[in-house]
Amino acid sequence: MHDKKSWEIKFVNIKKLNAFRAVLESNSITGAADKLGLTQSGVSRLILSLEQELDFPLFNRIKGKIQVTSRGESFFQEIEPLLSGIDQIPTIARQVKQHQYSRLRIITLNSLAHSLVPVALKGFCQKHPHANVSVTIKSRKELIHWEGGEHFDVALASLPFEQRIFKKKPFIKFSAVVAISDKDPLFNKKEININDLRKKKLISLETTGIFQTSIKKKLQELNVEPLVKIQTTSMLQSAQMVANDIGIAIVDPFIGNVIKSNKVSIKPLKPAINFDYAYIWPEGRELSYLAEEFILETVKIAKKIINK
Repeated sequence: MHDKKSWEIKFVNIKKLNAFRAVLESNSITGAADKLGLTQSGVSRLILSLEQELDFPLFNRIKGKIQVTSRGESFFQEIEPLLSGIDQIPTIARQVKQHQYSRLRIITLNSLAHSLVPVALKGFCQKHPHANVSVTIKSRKELIHWEGGEHFDVALASLPFEQRIFKKKPFIKFSAVVAISDKDPLFNKKEININDLRKKKLISLETTGIFQTSIKKKLQELNVEPLVKIQTTSMLQSAQMVANDIGIAIVDPFIGNVIKSNKVSIKPLKPAINFDYAYIWPEGRELSYLAEEFILETVKIAKKIINK
């Protein structure tokens, strides 16, 4: 029959177990005290208390020296793996913390995913090489009607943006630009007047987004009717078509920065058609540190491109 006291051992102080291990490994109270940063009497009290709780001696005291008992040796063999696991708790906690705060989940518009975001991420990742970053592309319409706000840290979208489950803050104002092939007579002009687009082969966006809607509205206001040759859902694709001399395209300056070359020139459009990009995040949450760092880098790159 088991001793009743053995069944009553519900919890043993980790500090006592560490003292036991230190004495066993040092083979002395003095060595254990130095290792643990305790007094010799403090270590002795911990060992005595542990022996009382276990109800068997861990060490024999012989002429001022200590020697582990057979039961003490057996006990240590059983608990040593557990103590090693406990030693890993600070490391495990640090890893968990790093995983939680090193994750950055970004949602962005298609055009920004191919222009501003990659450049911003380059600087961001240099500063935060251990960050785990995911980038998801969604249309503005998808984002407005999205109910999964808890699944991202920050999103980039065009204004106006009305969705009560999100907070928003504008981060850059910009004007539309024109991408022109080197084979087009307008290639050498410093800026393009919107009237220059009359009867031009315009590669337009096949969307009802803010950008295309605003461009279409301005053209109608000024009674300018380009020859719409091709429609596409991708601003980057429209700019790439310009490089192949299929037509001209009105794009944002960030796509313009990607596509400009000796064969494609990016020109200001007059009168200006202005837009705002904002960063948004779920209502009821603060921006994470990494989200703030990403926004700082995005704003820096955006301003640099705008001011070229």
